[in-house]
Amino acid sequence: MTADVRYRPANVGDVAGIQRVADDAWHAAYDDILGEETVETMLDEWYEDEAIEAGVEHEAQDFFVAAVDGEVVGYAHAGPHPPRRVHQVYRLYVDPDHWREGVARNLLAEVEQALYDRDVTAYEAEVLADNDRGIAFYEAIGFERVDEQETDFEGTVATEYVFQKRL
Repeated sequence: MTADVRYRPANVGDVAGIQRVADDAWHAAYDDILGEETVETMLDEWYEDEAIEAGVEHEAQDFFVAAVDGEVVGYAHAGPHPPRRVHQVYRLYVDPDHWREGVARNLLAEVEQALYDRDVTAYEAEVLADNDRGIAFYEAIGFERVDEQETDFEGTVATEYVFQKRL
């Protein structure tokens, strides 16, 4: 199934596709955890055009998309995370119609190569403690849980696990 998926650096022409995947994936993954209203608020804030464009164009960040027939079906965005002095996966989402096809794993392979090229030796990802699918994914590809934190998502406080992987 994934043979038709192409992986490449994102560009500003991908913004609408990234937003569509974000909308579908966030609702599928987080409505039951954070609530639909909180999910909508976070999508509106974190996925406005300017925010995605800034990530795509930022020299210190790496942003990749997975596309099928030119349509974005997944994306990964990583960059420096100064408070923790490591790099972090800011965003990694796949259209739910393409879950369990290896798209997320392949997107992270692109991220890891870019981080390796930047001489980064480790990176992290934050996953909601109630996101069993996300936790299983990161553990399956070699991440280890290193910390736990409480995060406020527009008034909804949730526990997040911090996972780290050495390159």
